[in-house]
Amino acid sequence: MIPTAFSLFALRELPFSRSDFPRWQSVLGISFVGVLTGLDPSLRAQSLWLAVFMGLTILWGWFLITVAMLRWWMKRGGRWDGHGDLFNLVAASWLVVDTLSSSLTALGVSPLLSLPPLCLYSIWVTGNALAGAIPKASLGYSIAGVVIGLVPAFVASGLLVFVAGVVMAVMGLVPGGAGA
Repeated sequence: MIPTAFSLFALRELPFSRSDFPRWQSVLGISFVGVLTGLDPSLRAQSLWLAVFMGLTILWGWFLITVAMLRWWMKRGGRWDGHGDLFNLVAASWLVVDTLSSSLTALGVSPLLSLPPLCLYSIWVTGNALAGAIPKASLGYSIAGVVIGLVPAFVASGLLVFVAGVVMAVMGLVPGGAGA
């Protein structure tokens, strides 16, 4: 997975066959980025373990929703026949950029400085990976699919964070919450 991820990060167009690595590697890669996401200082209200759990939950939610939306989007108009491991392809395309982004945030770099350019590059990398693996899908169409997939993922993660915040406040786990 690592060589494929770096090739995609360098915007090389690769066939689907390059994403024929074991699924556990993708699961491990996405989980690693999720743990790094949980190390974001803004997520650590009181518990590092809770922050890591939230990071994992949010990132896995984003990933699974985005892959599901891309599966639907790329099949539209007969662009993709469903052959090839989309799960692994998207995981590999996210690995390097999202590891870099999450690492910078965990190290205390302002999210306003690092996230916008890296988020845009991540979308570009994933769009380019899709366009390279699916000959009938243009780069623009693939990028649109990524953006369309990220919209419900963003909404779902916002709802998750809101619900978790309410639950934590009710349980008194947040400074200034009901139990404080």
